[in-house]
This record gives sequence, C-alpha cells and structure tokens, in this order.
Amino acid sequence: ALHTVIIKHVNQINDSIRVFRLAIPNQKTIQFSAGQWLDVYVPTVPKAGGFTVTSAPSVAVAQQGPDGQVPQAYLELAIQKSPDNPPAAWLWQPVPSIMNAEVKVRVGGSFVWPPAGIDVSSLRKVVLVAGGVGINPLISILTAIADDRKHGRLPESCEVTMLYSMKDPGPPRDVKKMLFLERITWLFAKGVVRGTFRLFLTRPFERNTVPNMEDGMVNCHGFGVKFASRRISLADLASAIGHDKDSAVVYVCGVPAMTDEMVEKLVSNDGLGMERDRVLFEKWW
Repeated sequence: ALHTVIIKHVNQINDSIRVFRLAIPNQKTIQFSAGQWLDVYVPTVPKAGGFTVTSAPSVAVAQQGPDGQVPQAYLELAIQKSPDNPPAAWLWQPVPSIMNAEVKVRVGGSFVWPPAGIDVSSLRKVVLVAGGVGINPLISILTAIADDRKHGRLPESCEVTMLYSMKDPGPPRDVKKMLFLERITWLFAKGVVRGTFRLFLTRPFERNTVPNMEDGMVNCHGFGVKFASRRISLADLASAIGHDKDSAVVYVCGVPAMTDEMVEKLVSNDGLGMERDRVLFEKWW
C-alpha cells in the first residue's frame, strides 16, 4: 500500500548525507519491520527511489503516552547526495523548498529484525556489522532491539555487538558529522543496549586489515569512543561471536565487495562455519 507522509525536519549531517523526518499524518500508523526500506515517490519524479528506514517501528505507531498526549508518528530516512538519482536529487533541493511537502511511500525488503525462522528467546549474541551507509538498516535494527529488551521480548542475557566501519573524516572528528555515532554511543553507554560497540575508521588508500595508522578516540558528549584505524577483520567477527555461533545471529550491510567477503568468512568451513540462516546480509549499491 502507498502511504502519504510529510517532510517535517531535515538535518544535514555532512556534505553528503541528510536525515529526514517524515511525519505520518492524522495519527495513523505505518507498519514495517526494522531493517526494511521504502519506495519513495516524490513530486514531479515518476520513478520511486529506494531508501532504508533508519527509525524503529515503534515511532511509526500513533499511541497515547502516559501524559495523555499522542506524539506524531514518523519515519526517518538517511539519504546520500546523488545528483544522478532523481528522487535523491529532489530531496537534496534547498530545504525551504521541500519542507512540508507530501511524498508517497511503500514498505519493502526482507533484511529484517527479528530474524525469520529463529527463536529470539534462544539468542545469546546479536552481531551487527555496518560498512559506511550500510549503517542505515542496522541503526533501525539496533533501536528495535533496544525496544525489545525494554519490553522483555529479548533475553537479558543476550548481548549485542556492533562493528561500524566508516571513512575517517580526519581530525578534528566532529561526532555530529559522523552518521548515527551519537545515537549508537548513547544506546550502549547508557546500557539501553547490553553489549559492545566498536568503531573502525579507514582511509581511502588502506587495502588491508593490518593497523597502519594510529588508533585513537572520538569524544562523544563526555563518552570516549575508541576507534581502530583499519578495516573490520575476521578476528573481529570471531571475537564478537565468541563460542556462541549456534545461538547467534549476524547482520551485515555494506558495499557488495565488503558484504560478500564477510559473509563468505562467516559461513565457510575455512572461516567461522556459521549456519547460513544465521547470517543475514544486504548489499548497499
């Protein structure tokens, strides 16, 4: 089904990424699963653009709060600047010209939380692996996991590890310009999500997983976020999963080369030998 939403807020993270809040009018609800994407139809462009939802399903539900108020339900999208993509180019117009505009959206995608065919109550580990803007579906999944833990739908003993690799913007590293770093840090540092967050910063010339630059720390509102100056390695994946591969699920999202390599390492007998139905992946083109 097509749903009407309204552009209510645009936050430009950096030179290449904007985050949009799309209000759902008339106290309606749009149901979706964390990790799914939207077909987005913008005015004057006949073909839809596909963009991943970055908010949790819980905020797309119109429900009365304890104060009796009903906050407006919404969807959130992080959209990369792409002049050759007509829907993205329309959304990258000057903000005043698109504010309060209506767009149509339709939900799709099978890269979802909770994982199909797996009993969530049996999970001991959830590992989320993001490369660049592959963080988009995983931030929705991470927030949904936090909601599930809050409402007792996920065992207290289940740990989450997020491995997030992005291009190093170089010092000074402004956390506000590093996509979703503040949100992720808060979820882990405040104990909303039980587990570990690891950040990896890479440079364009880096071609291997051996540290060849100095590791460091990013200050995120008083929380020190350590980073490794390299790519995510097989050893990092093995450490995140530990001895729980039969009671773990791994989500991987990034560019095709990264995703293919990691999935192969996770499921091959020469790698970690996980069952294929416990490794979910989506490629970011």
